[in-house]
Amino acid sequence: MSQSPPDTLGKYQIIREIARSNDIVYEGYDPVMNRRVAVKELAVPSGSTDQQKQDRIKRFMREAKAAGSLVHPNIVTVYDVAEQDGRFYLAMEYLDGQTLRKTLDSAGTLGADEAIEVAIEILKALAFAHGNGVVHRDVKPENIQILENGAIKLTDFGIARLTFEPNITMDGQVFGTPSYMSPEQINGRDIDARSDIFSLGIVLYEMLAGKKPFTGDSVVSITYAIMNAEPEYLSNVNHTVWSVLIKALDKSPQLRHSSADALINDLKQALKSLTSQVLDPIQPQMPMAQPQANPYQANSQYTPYGTPNPLYNPLLPTGNPPPVVAPAQQYNYQAQPLGGAPNQAIYTPYGQAPGQVQQAYPPQQYPSAYSQGAAYPPAQIPVYYPPPPRRQIISPEALTNLGRLLMAFVIIGALCGLLIFGIRLLSDAGTELTNRVPAQRVTKPTDTNPPASQPENRTTPNNSSPPPVNDSSSATTENTVPQGDPSQLIFEAESLVDEGTAASTARIRNEKWRQANEKFRDAIQLDKGQENQIKTKAYNRYVTASNQLASLGANAGAREALYQALGYANTNAEQANVEARLRQLGS
Repeated sequence: MSQSPPDTLGKYQIIREIARSNDIVYEGYDPVMNRRVAVKELAVPSGSTDQQKQDRIKRFMREAKAAGSLVHPNIVTVYDVAEQDGRFYLAMEYLDGQTLRKTLDSAGTLGADEAIEVAIEILKALAFAHGNGVVHRDVKPENIQILENGAIKLTDFGIARLTFEPNITMDGQVFGTPSYMSPEQINGRDIDARSDIFSLGIVLYEMLAGKKPFTGDSVVSITYAIMNAEPEYLSNVNHTVWSVLIKALDKSPQLRHSSADALINDLKQALKSLTSQVLDPIQPQMPMAQPQANPYQANSQYTPYGTPNPLYNPLLPTGNPPPVVAPAQQYNYQAQPLGGAPNQAIYTPYGQAPGQVQQAYPPQQYPSAYSQGAAYPPAQIPVYYPPPPRRQIISPEALTNLGRLLMAFVIIGALCGLLIFGIRLLSDAGTELTNRVPAQRVTKPTDTNPPASQPENRTTPNNSSPPPVNDSSSATTENTVPQGDPSQLIFEAESLVDEGTAASTARIRNEKWRQANEKFRDAIQLDKGQENQIKTKAYNRYVTASNQLASLGANAGAREALYQALGYANTNAEQANVEARLRQLGS
C-alpha cells in the first residue's frame, strides 16, 4: 500500500499530516458536514507478509468498531470508517490541545489534586468502556489528550480487547507499551478491566513523581521490574493518596481495585484528604491514663480503716470528698502552693521524694484527678500535615524569557504597523495624484469646431464627485474617473484588501475583504473583456496580503487570504500554488 500523502480520502479533504507512528493521522475537512476531522490511515510496513497485512487490517477495523461503539464525553468520537483504492482509513473528531506526554515533558510533574482529577476523568472513560465489553490495553500519556478547554479524552483503541468477541492474537502474544503493561499482560494471560487499572496507576505515579515507577535500559529490564520490583515511595504525597496508588499497582489482579468505579471512589476520598486536617494514620495515638484511687485524700482527717492522715493540712479549704477505700500502691500525694497559685496539686510517683518527678495539673481542669489523686497526661494535639505545595508550572526564568518575547512581538508589531501606515500614505498620495492629473485634461470633440460656450478645461476638486453636465457639454468634455469606471473600482478594491490586511481584528478584516470582493465583482460586470486581468489583479493582491500576514505570525488570517485568492485563480498553476501555501501554513 502506498503511503504518500493523499489530497483526499473518500469525501475528506486532507490538509496536513499531524502524526505518524503505527498509523498516519491527518488533519482533514468534511465538506458535507462542514467540520474539521482527524483522518487516521492504516500504515502497513513494507515487506509485511499477506498474513501480517490481514492481521493489521483486522485490528484496524476492530479499533473502529471498539471506539465507534463508545459514545462518551471522555472518549474520542469516531465518525466513519471506509476503504479507498486499498487505503483503509477512519474519520474521528479533531482534538485540539496536546497530549499528557507533552504536558509532562514541559511541566515535569503535576500537583496531586490536578493529577488525581486527570486520573478520575480517564477512569470515567475506562468505566464506560469496560461496561461495554472493551478493554483498552494501551493506557499511557501519549493516548490521553488534554483539550484547550480542559476536557480530557482517551484515544487510540488500536489494540483494544473486545470481551464479547474472540481474540485476534494467539495465546502468549503480547501487545502494548512495555512501560505501562500489567504483569498479566506481560505474561500473555487473559486480561480484564484490572489490567487497565494497573496501567492507569503507572500514569498517575508518573504525573506525581515525574518519572515511571518501573524503569530499565531495555524491554527485558522494564518487564522484570514490573513483575518483581516495588515502586519507590513518594514523599511528596500524603499517606491516603499513596495507599490508593499502591493498591492500584498491586501485582496481583485480585488485590487491586475491582473496577474503575471503585478506584474513582478511592481517589475522590484521597482528593478530600488533601485539603482536610486529619491525623496521620501511621502515627499511633497515646491513650489517656485511667484515674487511680488515692488512699490519702487531701484535707481529710480520716483515712481508710480510721487511721489518721499524716498529710492532713488544716490550712486548706474544707469540703473535701469522702475518703475512698482502696489500697495504697501507686501514688503519694502532697498538696502545696506552686508558683504563688493556691490549691494547685503536685503528684509524684509513690515511693519518691517530692520534686524528683513533678507534673502540675490545675484542679479546675482535672477535677477527677484532684479528687482521686490520678495523674492525667496532657491532651493530645492532632498532628496536621498540610498538603505539599503545588509545583510551579512556569519557572521565573521562563517567565522572564516569555516577557522578553512578548516585548519583542510588541516592538515588531509596532514597526510593521508603522511600515503599513507609511505604505498607506504613499498609496493615498499616488491616488490623489492620479485623480488630479486626468481632471485637467480635456478631450477633443468629434466636431472640429466646438461651440463657443464650451469651456476649454474643467477641473474637479479632489475627493469630490464630478459636477453634473448638460447634454451639450457631455459630448465634448471628458470628466474625471466616474463612479462606474472599472479602473476606479479595481483601485478601491485593492485599497480595501490592504486595509483588511492591516486591520486589528479578524472581524474588520473580513468586512473589508467582503467590500473588496464586491468592488472586483462590479468591475468584472462593467468590463467583461478584462475579466481575466481583473481576476489576476485580485489574485495577486490577496497572495501579497497572505505573505504579509504570515510574516507577522497571523497564520489564520494568512490562510483566509489564500482562500480568497483561490476564488480568483484563473489557471491550474495558480490554484496549485494556493494549495501548496495552505499546506505550508497548516504545518
